[in-house]
Amino acid sequence: MASAQLHHAALDEIGQEIVDGNAPVGTVLTLASLEQRFMVSRTVAREIMRILESLGMVHSRRRVGITIRPRSGWNVLDPLVIRWRLRGTEHDRVLLDVNELRASLQPMAAELAARNATGAQRQRLIELADEIVRNSRQPEKSNALAEAELEFNTLLLRATANELFAGFSGMVRMVQRLDGTLHVEPGLVWAERYRRIAGAVAAGDGETARVASRAQVAQGLAAMAARVGPRPAITEQPTAEDWSV
Repeated sequence: MASAQLHHAALDEIGQEIVDGNAPVGTVLTLASLEQRFMVSRTVAREIMRILESLGMVHSRRRVGITIRPRSGWNVLDPLVIRWRLRGTEHDRVLLDVNELRASLQPMAAELAARNATGAQRQRLIELADEIVRNSRQPEKSNALAEAELEFNTLLLRATANELFAGFSGMVRMVQRLDGTLHVEPGLVWAERYRRIAGAVAAGDGETARVASRAQVAQGLAAMAARVGPRPAITEQPTAEDWSV
């Protein structure tokens, strides 16, 4: 147990340093330095480097060492990378990135759910939409509101019967757990949109579900983008190595 805790603590600290830029691109790490710094075994040090390499954050070469790679090679969709970035100076940018991705997927997810959801999933979406509306009227129910909204959004993705959409629900859940409530547009009008989506899914009306979902995410996303402001352009170009399997 103690070894596992040391492993997670060391991985967490190094990953955070790389994301925050405290260990710049090109920095060379060694297994010996990790052993000494964190008082871990060579086996644990190798496992830490193996995980960082699987995330595209470092590259190991014989007679060179373990070198920190440019961001263009990182697996930015991995939960570990997202968690480290959310905890760092990029918090608002990453939160906006995730929600922009969600906003692009959710309307299509609503259309697919109207086509593919089970009867139980359709019924549960209606129940959750009603719960969201009720809780939105009671400020003291903010935690319950966040939980109902999270369950609705993740269930909608799973109800698509598309495994890639369903897999994204894990990211939505993780971001809310780390950052609190997911919605950025308060008020009853916002909450009622969940009812429109749920009703359209229940009725098998994919077009209405897609349009209602797009309306739901658009205004809140615009407010978030205005709050975050301009983001730096992506200037790094991926290399052939970045796409190798």
